[in-house]
Amino acid sequence: MSLNHRIAYLGLADFDYLSARVLMWNGVLNTALQKAAEAFEKILKVNLMLEAKISRNEELTPRDLMQLGHHLGKLLEEFKARAKVTVHPDTERYLAMLQDAYAKRYPEHWKRFEAEWNVSYMDAVYVNLRNTAVENFPKEERERARSFGTFLGDLYKPAVIKQLEAIGARSPWELLAYKNDFMSHFNIEAATRAKAFP
Repeated sequence: MSLNHRIAYLGLADFDYLSARVLMWNGVLNTALQKAAEAFEKILKVNLMLEAKISRNEELTPRDLMQLGHHLGKLLEEFKARAKVTVHPDTERYLAMLQDAYAKRYPEHWKRFEAEWNVSYMDAVYVNLRNTAVENFPKEERERARSFGTFLGDLYKPAVIKQLEAIGARSPWELLAYKNDFMSHFNIEAATRAKAFP
């Protein structure tokens, strides 16, 4: 898988995470948790792709990524084993809760549902995993990785931002900053960093 695919996965992870934030702050918890699970699946896979490149000079193929599956707990265990890192038990518990929420997308799986509405904790875990990825991108791609949303973020040119403002919408950068206690911790370029509010 080329470096551009890793950048693309990062951009998709960013916008899944951003979608989860928006949905959570607007009370749509079930769908928010599913989007959060998708964001964490992608950011874990980005980190696994980078670990393979750094440790073994191996490019993970789409087939390799499919074989890793979608289960957040298994992806996290794979990342911990390959990168030889430890993760706080609260993070493991949080990802297990997201995995459970994702598994209950359809009513045939509903017996009992527990969810955690903790946007700040989601922000903390995401910023940690994203910053880990950014730090491990090769030098020639690191600045690109520091652009929140990567190729998706590129779509938000000044004319598009004006259109959003005209209909009362906010830019992705404003949505990222909204009530985000971890905004200053993101290793992202200034152009994609709005001031935290409110």
